[in-house]
Amino acid sequence: MSIDFINELEIKVDTIVNSLQKTRDDNKEKESRIQELEQKNEQLTGELEGIRNNSSTVQTQLDTASEKIKNLISKLEQVE
Repeated sequence: MSIDFINELEIKVDTIVNSLQKTRDDNKEKESRIQELEQKNEQLTGELEGIRNNSSTVQTQLDTASEKIKNLISKLEQVE
């Protein structure tokens, strides 16, 4: 083996090692981002559930109020 071949091989190995390290660093950043997004998703899912529950409560109140108004109108119509 010649020195030139060994030098070329050393350069290629260094390039591969650097590429591997960059890939690992990128993966760590992406894993961190995924974790952030999963936490945000959990938070938003909880908020959405709260909004749905609140909406259901408000709808029930509106239905009750609507029924009372219908009953009042019916009573008024009977008086006329």
